[in-house]
Amino acid sequence: MLIMSSYTWLLWLVFVCWCCMSSTKGDVYFGEDEGNSGEKPPVDSGEKPPVNHRAGCVPQCKNYGKCINNKCSCSTGFYGPVCEHKSGGLCTDEDLRDTDPILLITFGNGSNQYSTKKPANFHFSTTYEQVFEPTTADGRFSLINSIHDDFGGSWHTGATDHTGDKGGYMFLVNADFKAGEFYRGTVKNLCVGQLYEFSVYLANICKPDKCEIKPNVKFQVRTTVGNHLLAELNSGNVLEHNTLTWKKYGLSFTAKTNSVVLLMISNAAGGMGNDLALDDIALRVCGAGKSGFCPSDD
Repeated sequence: MLIMSSYTWLLWLVFVCWCCMSSTKGDVYFGEDEGNSGEKPPVDSGEKPPVNHRAGCVPQCKNYGKCINNKCSCSTGFYGPVCEHKSGGLCTDEDLRDTDPILLITFGNGSNQYSTKKPANFHFSTTYEQVFEPTTADGRFSLINSIHDDFGGSWHTGATDHTGDKGGYMFLVNADFKAGEFYRGTVKNLCVGQLYEFSVYLANICKPDKCEIKPNVKFQVRTTVGNHLLAELNSGNVLEHNTLTWKKYGLSFTAKTNSVVLLMISNAAGGMGNDLALDDIALRVCGAGKSGFCPSDD
């Protein structure tokens, strides 16, 4: 009976030791769950872990792009489904020396404050509605040679276009709540492999502290067949100034086909701002002395 009790006690001691050893296995990570590589999970310290912005996007976002809702959001200067393409800015003055514009839209001039010409007269389209008298309300635009006081002194009333010709018109737009296209135009007879610059002069027509939302324009170049994106770049916010101040914006791109679609799209919400003027839309070849014009056989 004594021997049996000792044997029972020994079994009990072995069982207790085995339990103690098994409890330490909580510190060892076995197997691989989805989303890990067999490493030990981090200890919960109460701090919020850094977000892996790339998780969920296949292929992964490149060039510091962030994956948001399974779609890559690209950092400034990059575009494409996974941010694989880099956009070029404006060409240098030296590159543009002795080059004539392949495309130049100044909107003409006239003695009447509002032009009766339409976008079709300049071979482009827009999603905004044209007006030929005050007021240029949200979602509308006018071709005007001096800014009308539509909103109680919020705009640079009386300011004129960038071109500088007497009575020169500009494209004034009061951008809508829904993002629209300021400009969509097609150019042909480009030289494949040649670098070009697509540009425009922009001005925020609001006086400082009068409008909440600053204009922001997205430039795109697309193929005429298949609507493939060739280049994209955002202007960033177009700032207010004490006087109407024009600044050149745009991008450069290498022609992969002999015809492309050029676009300028609102990249900001409308309402209480996002009011701007556009002038001197141009396409030039980046290469001093080059024509950039290659007639096709079509």
